[in-house]
Amino acid sequence: MSNNQKLSADEIIVAVMREVQAVGKTETNQSQGFKFRGIDAVINAVGPALRKYGGYIVPEIISTEHTVAQTARGGTINVVRLQVAYSINGVISGSVAAEAFDAGDKATAKAMSVAYRTFLLQLLCLPTNEPDPDSESYEATPVARDWDKEIANTKDIEEAKKLWSTATREGASKDVLNAIQARGEELKQNK
Repeated sequence: MSNNQKLSADEIIVAVMREVQAVGKTETNQSQGFKFRGIDAVINAVGPALRKYGGYIVPEIISTEHTVAQTARGGTINVVRLQVAYSINGVISGSVAAEAFDAGDKATAKAMSVAYRTFLLQLLCLPTNEPDPDSESYEATPVARDWDKEIANTKDIEEAKKLWSTATREGASKDVLNAIQARGEELKQNK
């Protein structure tokens, strides 16, 4: 490519795909012991080729959701879910969903890193040369419900019945079920 020749966004993507063939899982998650390829590994592989061919990628957050979840040890953790769209040289675009968890103030930054890494891996078809990720499964802990708040906000016996059904279906503790029953009795008496 000459210094004055500008490539189209399509040509840039194809040129980068030819130059960057794979990004291996070289990093290890210390707490769970699995191998992964982090954002730095992907950027270190893709960044030089993007610069060489005049490519730039711009993110745009389409949607965001912030919640708090309970950890297995009883603490809380911030959860961020994003939908991020990316454009290449202002032309080609694609979007990805991402989520991240953090006990401090880094959940959004982590989710943006996950989104960007995912976008680049999928756009550029970057293999790891390792087993398919669907060969493993993970067990997630459900987000903790604030049963006390839901019980206190129950305004009539029909709501109490619905809450009882939900709590039973979700396997709530006997204390929660007893509290719902007590709230139902209280609502009957106040009727």
